[in-house]
This record gives sequence, structure tokens and C-alpha cells, in this order.
Amino acid sequence: MKLRWVFWCALVAAAAGRVDRDWRIYPAVAQTDAREDIYVVGDVHSDYRRLVRVLRSAGVMEGERWAAGHSILVFMGDLIDKGPRALDVIGLVQALRKEAEAAGGQVFSLMGNHEAEFLAEPSEKKSRDFQNELKGRGLVPSEIAACGGEVGKFLCSEPFALRVRGWFFSHAGNTHGRSLVQLIADLQAGVDRDGFGSRELLDEDSLLEARLGEKGANGVPWPESDPKRDARTLLQNFVDALGVKHLVQGHQHAEIVFADGVRRKKGQMFQRDGLLFLVDTGMSEGVNDSQGAVLLIKAQPEEAIAICADGTRTSIWDAARSTAVGAAKVCEK
Repeated sequence: MKLRWVFWCALVAAAAGRVDRDWRIYPAVAQTDAREDIYVVGDVHSDYRRLVRVLRSAGVMEGERWAAGHSILVFMGDLIDKGPRALDVIGLVQALRKEAEAAGGQVFSLMGNHEAEFLAEPSEKKSRDFQNELKGRGLVPSEIAACGGEVGKFLCSEPFALRVRGWFFSHAGNTHGRSLVQLIADLQAGVDRDGFGSRELLDEDSLLEARLGEKGANGVPWPESDPKRDARTLLQNFVDALGVKHLVQGHQHAEIVFADGVRRKKGQMFQRDGLLFLVDTGMSEGVNDSQGAVLLIKAQPEEAIAICADGTRTSIWDAARSTAVGAAKVCEK
């Protein structure tokens, strides 16, 4: 069933940092079984110009308008920071959401660790660029972080993950092998108790913060968090527990070397075993690993295609001939 974004309901940040969020209206994990193509954008980090260019190249936008019909567009989090145009990016996402809904499509914007960290502590050094941009527009960061105004409402209402059919999307990917029901319960309980600073969101091995190949709180790398299992086995267990077939994450644009020697180059659209898809290409000028790319997940037949800003298309996976590793050439700077 199509998810409807209704008028803002009660969502108030208290002095203690707790959030009163109506989970029926703004779910922790958004879900839809719509059988449409899915366009996926990794971490934008305030780069409005590159975002518009790559969306036009992928056919999501024509000029300034939505052009993807009934398709689904997913932003993987970290719209803000590392650049001066986060508010323009947010404004574009909001506009596309309205236009997509009118055309029968859907737009989802997931929360990234940068949004959660700003909401938890709006004076945090990490979000200095966003704070300065807000102040330059006459907005007060602490009021936005308290879910005030249109920008605050937008940030505070973002889901932490999304399920579209058999595809599960989240910023950093680590669900710790939980079922979808348990994950939702834990996310809601954590935010109800501790606000957007919840360990469920911001611990070093959490859904928004974990890093592939880096040791988390349990002392071993994700996704190889069980030393008795290889990455493929663990990833398979993760998708099975969620009741899906594929995990898609942003958050990491840098080179990643898995314990078995599989390597993902920085800025590269990448998948392994059809189970894990990495879509952060470091597109922002503040990162500058690439000019950006969109991952198009075709609904029928299922295929994942990386689309560069120059229009180059590379199939990195398809259901008919699944390969162990698929990667696209880094979209040139």
C-alpha cells in the first residue's frame, strides 16, 4: 500500500532530548510492496548541483520536475553537511516527493548519521556547515533540531530504514541479524527513551553508523561480526531474518577490503553476492570521489544498473545471472 505523508502530527523534542513521535504516521521502517522501478541515491552531502545533474541523467528529473512516473526514489541519508546547499537539497527532495505522489510515484528520504547527530546535538562540530547555513537563512539550529519549522519537521520525520518488496535500505546496513519486527521495536524503544541520540542509531556498530571492515563495539568488523561465519553467510542470515533478499546501504564512499580479499574501490557502485549493495559514491564536492551516480533497480526482470552523471550505464547485478561481485567504473570527476 502506498505510504501517505500526512499533515504533521505531534513530534516534539523535550529538553532531555526525548522525542514524541507518532510511529503510525512516521514509522521507524517505512514499507511498500509497490512493484515499480527503484532509483537510489547515496550520500548527497549538500551538493545540489551534482544531485540535479545525476537525477536528470538517470531520467528521474526533466528540467526541474519529476519525470519518473510511478517509480520509487530513495535517498539513503546524509543530505546535509560537507557543503553549503543542504537546504536546497532538502527543498528539492520535498518538491520531488509532492510531484512524485501526484504522478503515482513515491520518494523516501532516510535518516543518515549526520542528520541524527545534528538532531541529537545541534551544536556538534561535525554539523558546523549545516549550522552556519541555517544561521545564514535566519534559522536557529537548536529550533530546527527540536523539530521546528518545515526543515525540522522534515528531518525529524525521516524513517531509519525502508523495505521495498525484497529490498532493504538503511544508511549503514548493520541490523545485527534481527527480524524486521524486532528491529522496528528496538528502534522505536531506543528513540522513545533517548531521542535521536539513541545507541540504536548512533553507536559505532548501529544502523546509521556501522562501517564495513571496521571494528564495532563487539570488537570485530561488520559484516563479519561473527568470526565463525564468512561475509556471505552472515549477509545471507541477515536478509533471511529480515524476510528480504537484498541489503542496500550508503555511508561509505571509501575503499573497502573484505576479509576474504574482495575489494570495493572508493567512489564505486558495488555489490557482492547479490546480497549487499553499496551506493555511496562520494559525490559531494566536499568528498569528491566521483561526480555521482544513481542505482536503478529494475523491477521486471530484476537488475541493478549504475548510472553516472554523464549517462553511462553499467549493470552490476541481475537475477538471471547473479555474480559474486559486480562493480561499475567510478564516475569520473
